[in-house]
Amino acid sequence: MVKEKIINTQTKDGLVVFCDNAIFYTLTFTIFIIPLFFNIYSYDQFELPKLTLLRTSTVIMLILWAIKIASQGYINYKPTPIDLPMLLWALMNIITTFTSFAPHLSFRGEYENFAGSLSNLNYVVLYYIATQNLNNKKQIIIINYAFLFSGLLSGLYAIAQFFGYDFIKWNEESMIKGRYFASMGNPNFLGALIIMIIPVNIAFFLIQLKNKNYFYSIFLFLLFVLLYVALFGTQSRGPFLGFVISMMFMLSYFLIKLYNDIKQEANKQNISFLFLFKTLIIKYKYWIVLVFIILLISIILSLTTGKNATLRLWNSIVNFKQSVSVSRLHIWGPSIKIIKDYPLLGTGVDTFKSVFPKYSGVEFAHIDGANVASRTAHNELLNIAATMGIISLGIYFLLLYSYTKMWYRSFIKTTDYNFKMIALAMFAAFIAYFIQNIFSFGVAAINTTLYIFFGLQFIFYKEYYPVKIKNIFLPFYNELMKIVYFFIPVICGIFLIYQAFIIYKADTYYNRGRILGSVYNKWDLAIAEHLKSIKLAPTEVKYQVYTGLAFERMAMSSNDKNKQVELIKQAINYYTKGVQLNPYNAYYWGNLARVYAVLGDIESNQQYLAESEKYYLKAIERAPVTGLFYNNLIDLYLRHGLIEQTKPLFEKLEIIDKNMAANAYFMLGNLYFTHKDFSNAEIAYKKSIELNNSIFQAFHNLGVVCAAQNKKAEAKIYLEKFLEMAPESDMVPNAKKILKDIK
Repeated sequence: MVKEKIINTQTKDGLVVFCDNAIFYTLTFTIFIIPLFFNIYSYDQFELPKLTLLRTSTVIMLILWAIKIASQGYINYKPTPIDLPMLLWALMNIITTFTSFAPHLSFRGEYENFAGSLSNLNYVVLYYIATQNLNNKKQIIIINYAFLFSGLLSGLYAIAQFFGYDFIKWNEESMIKGRYFASMGNPNFLGALIIMIIPVNIAFFLIQLKNKNYFYSIFLFLLFVLLYVALFGTQSRGPFLGFVISMMFMLSYFLIKLYNDIKQEANKQNISFLFLFKTLIIKYKYWIVLVFIILLISIILSLTTGKNATLRLWNSIVNFKQSVSVSRLHIWGPSIKIIKDYPLLGTGVDTFKSVFPKYSGVEFAHIDGANVASRTAHNELLNIAATMGIISLGIYFLLLYSYTKMWYRSFIKTTDYNFKMIALAMFAAFIAYFIQNIFSFGVAAINTTLYIFFGLQFIFYKEYYPVKIKNIFLPFYNELMKIVYFFIPVICGIFLIYQAFIIYKADTYYNRGRILGSVYNKWDLAIAEHLKSIKLAPTEVKYQVYTGLAFERMAMSSNDKNKQVELIKQAINYYTKGVQLNPYNAYYWGNLARVYAVLGDIESNQQYLAESEKYYLKAIERAPVTGLFYNNLIDLYLRHGLIEQTKPLFEKLEIIDKNMAANAYFMLGNLYFTHKDFSNAEIAYKKSIELNNSIFQAFHNLGVVCAAQNKKAEAKIYLEKFLEMAPESDMVPNAKKILKDIK
């Protein structure tokens, strides 16, 4: 039964008040802790721990909300202006998870991103927790202070990293030298967080300055300097652009307000606009001086501490076309192709990384490196359209429009200076988020903040636009059912928290397995840990694939043929599960092809070799510009004397990866050399050197085949070049002997 009434007319019992307060403090803790939290015991040390904590805090708030409802006997539902697009957005996440080529993948998200529908729905739930349970504008101030304090700690950690003080010894391979990442794991993500914090920082600074709290004003000014330095330390261009545009937005508001005030006052007093302008300049001279001081400090910091970042940003501006082409256009182009092939519902939530290799061009491989796939479209709008379809993109635009309209309607009604500054700051943070996401993508810390800010804006809105509460009464409500209504959400909540912890626990086993295998070469122990991760999270494709890899590596380290066969078959089993869970990932097909080739060689079984060929071709179909698969298939053909089949592969590999093609031609030359076909061996070795003149073995072998054909002059040139390139090689005695013989 639904009953409508005007908001804020009911009294609350003690339990309801407790739940309201507990939800508020948990939400405050969430916006504070998520940017700071990480854990080094899982393989994914940043995003997965943050999301695990987020899911836990969200479930706790849902339990408290459910207890409050059970205590009242009805649900207090406050309709919000963005309900329609928000709920449609949630619905499209669910639909495009089911229509995905890999629903399990779309639900939890690609490993490392974890940006599946589970995370997206979590953010939507945060919005409704905020809108349905927060009650006053004072809570908005406290939550923003918590976010600001989180920014302080993040900034301090970033600066500590600059000076070489870090309580974690990070793997150098995972770090980008000279760029800070603090507790966010990536400089771009830290930059995105900072540009959402800075507007809030400025708002509180202006509030304290207006209230003449100079001590806090100085502290907040120093915090701005800290955050500004940390932003430059990230050397991230997208976040810096977001920072500039969000600051322009805030400055535009103040300039427009000043202009309107001058115009209004001039009309009222019937004096000239210019005279009044001069008067106001004198009146606000300290504010103007302050703005110039901030600009001066910003310039000084940009040219000293942030010199490297400034140069990088300046080069990007001067060479804008080239910069965008190198950094993003080679991803955006393939994204548009994906959208054309999957226009309505996309490929599935967070499936971009798996689908991208099929559409990427050679330019991407040349710029970002061979055998690499982009995690996302690095443009939120293109990414939504590619993975969730243009319908979802339209809904997302509607959501942004509805939020902007809600903000504007409440903002123009707000007369209190403090709250007006906070509302302005939250919208500036939204602008910063949106601009940087044109070149990047959202992660847990900034997405959490964004949706909470959406919710906080509604608290402002309902202060000026009455909201009719819809009271939805619980069915069969009595004292006995009240107990049931209490216990069901608690039990369900405990189960959900346990599930979140289980996923995280699985990743710690996965991490131990990776370390035991790749670092200590203890593949039997690695397998045991990987199997634990699969037991806890059987649908995480990464765990299946790396279990297969552990069995494969263990097989390669064994001298027992029967044991090798048994282990390889186990590897095939787990690799097969990998392609079943994610059939679009070319590398998983490549894994299958590789182990079938090994099994075929061990057992001299042509059927296995045919399977290997089939799966390599499948991998090439999924990733037509990934040189690794061409190279491996060429190797398979050459090892079995199928030279004719390699010719079209060589042509494509030369275009995709010249270095890999050079190595393949070297293998071809060796095959010809083994069969004493010196003429063709010479051609192959010369092609290898043409593509990569640093392969000293090719110079040696070319010299040998030239000598075998009595081409003494050429043999002398190539062998002497070899001796110059590799004087310590164990092939030097042979080269010297041939040189002596041909004199």
